[in-house]
Amino acid sequence: MSEKHDIFLRAHAVVASPKKAKKGKPRGRRPLRNPKKWPEYALVFDCETRIDAGQALTFGFCRVLKLEGSGYTLAEEGAFFEDGLPAREREILEHYVSNAETEVKSFPPRFPLYTRSEFVKRILYRHARKGALIVGFNICFDLARLARKWPPGEKNEWSLVLVEYPNGKENLHFPRILIEPIDSKKSFISFRREWVSKKAKTKRTKIGKARFLDLRTLLWALFNLPLSLKSACKLGAFAKYNLPQKIDHKPTGKVTLREIKYALQDVKCTAALLTAAKQEFDLHPVPLTPDRAYSPASIAKAYLEAMHIITPERKFNVSPKNLGIAMESYFGGRSETRVRAQEVPVVPVDFTSEYPSTCALLDLWEIVTAESISFDDATHGVRNLLEQLTIGNCFELKRWPDFRFFALVKPENDVLLAHHVQRENHQYRQQLPNLFKADMDCGTGFNRQQNSDRQSSARSESNSCSPTWPPRRDESSGPTGNGRNRSI
Repeated sequence: MSEKHDIFLRAHAVVASPKKAKKGKPRGRRPLRNPKKWPEYALVFDCETRIDAGQALTFGFCRVLKLEGSGYTLAEEGAFFEDGLPAREREILEHYVSNAETEVKSFPPRFPLYTRSEFVKRILYRHARKGALIVGFNICFDLARLARKWPPGEKNEWSLVLVEYPNGKENLHFPRILIEPIDSKKSFISFRREWVSKKAKTKRTKIGKARFLDLRTLLWALFNLPLSLKSACKLGAFAKYNLPQKIDHKPTGKVTLREIKYALQDVKCTAALLTAAKQEFDLHPVPLTPDRAYSPASIAKAYLEAMHIITPERKFNVSPKNLGIAMESYFGGRSETRVRAQEVPVVPVDFTSEYPSTCALLDLWEIVTAESISFDDATHGVRNLLEQLTIGNCFELKRWPDFRFFALVKPENDVLLAHHVQRENHQYRQQLPNLFKADMDCGTGFNRQQNSDRQSSARSESNSCSPTWPPRRDESSGPTGNGRNRSI
């Protein structure tokens, strides 16, 4: 028994009348003009919390680092605790700090202890106003522990109020911290625009130049690995730096001597990891600051910029029609998954890093560096290629550049991948990739029968058509002009 399903395809949306940018002062995360890759000072801190659902702050440690040569060195260190910490736990912390051996070279030795409010005002905001780098490992969690309120942001982002007046009102002299989460590994973090009274002749500080660096995000961009603080310190690439290691300890949510030593070691690990990550990041000669290295793709894009490669969307004048064909044929497995955190049947496969692998196999660098491209009818050549194609010669590397083409196919007697929505009692249950049968005949090529106003869904009936992506270069219209022009 056969069933009919709607299949869902991507589409290229053309903006009929783009809106003009609103005039006014920018808010939130603003690009900096010629920022230093590594600021002169960095503030590293780490928080300990209760272990209940609220995870309220108990205490924490901080280190102020100064850039000297190729790394950061310790300039100041201290501890802080929640304003309302019980007296018994506060005494334990005070006793430890009064007898602690500081690593800062000073006389007399200083290991200051602050309340949360003092730490925020005297350390966090003071260094932020000097343009320091605010550093943490999974820093969004630690910033949230310091907050007093979490009102809605201006663009639905997280908004953290760290300083209040005694009556509970927000102190506007200490700007909120705005956090826009992107995924589990990265977030956009910035200070809200600093408030200055119009009546007073007060100038804004450098707090707008302060940047937040989550080391977990930077390491993800450098090594393509989701690391914890413990695994990062054990990473083979950092073995030459002889990093301190985390203490094996299960947090209790209380202020004890063991908890204090555990927390102090964590901030030491984070500070040392910053210098190690800096050394690795500086090996990349790219115009990118570490706080904007969100993923391996960020570093790859920065390399393109360093080589003065103009992006195809700016360099090539591709018609909306051809962009629509490309969008319709694109299938992003992870980004198009709508079933999350549920057990579903799976089939293990051996694919990994498909984007860079496919890019290299298809020799797409030839297209990226071309001065111009054209989209020519390749129907005859593609049909000849498909007649000669076997599963075996698909594993020949020299064959892959021949797959640079778009094809309009008619679903009939073969298997292709598409999306459809399963319905149960007229309710949308889930969206999963589905296989439907299709004929691999290319018809008359993608430059025909393709309308710019094509709808984003089509029925998988025998008389429907949908482009798919096996790209190739047409042999009859290959590279010309000393390799400067490319035909696809």
